[in-house]
Amino acid sequence: MNAAAATLVWAIAALGTAAGAAADELRDPTRPPMREAHGAQVVREAAPVLSAVMTFNGRRTAIFNGRLVRDGSVVGPYTIASVLEDGVRYRRSNEMHELHLAHTSTVKKPAAEPARASSGEQQ
Repeated sequence: MNAAAATLVWAIAALGTAAGAAADELRDPTRPPMREAHGAQVVREAAPVLSAVMTFNGRRTAIFNGRLVRDGSVVGPYTIASVLEDGVRYRRSNEMHELHLAHTSTVKKPAAEPARASSGEQQ
């Protein structure tokens, strides 16, 4: 193999390597972005959810993060300090927070059974 042929083979090999390296850097624009591997990933905890507040025999309870709670209950990192009329007061990481229902609704029960309409038949 003469020097010109050897240089040509060398040039082709170098171009092939460079093309392969460039192809590694190309990214499909239709793929979703990838998370960066470096740095610490921040883990976000979901905000607590208050679903209901109920009063039974003068004692308030609530549905907090899907669990029935009352004063002093512990749900994961949350300690329920008190159940309010429309929310809860809770402690997390030595900080006090309040969470209220988005809207309050009152369920009213009738004072007496409604009168029943007679069918006209006598018994």
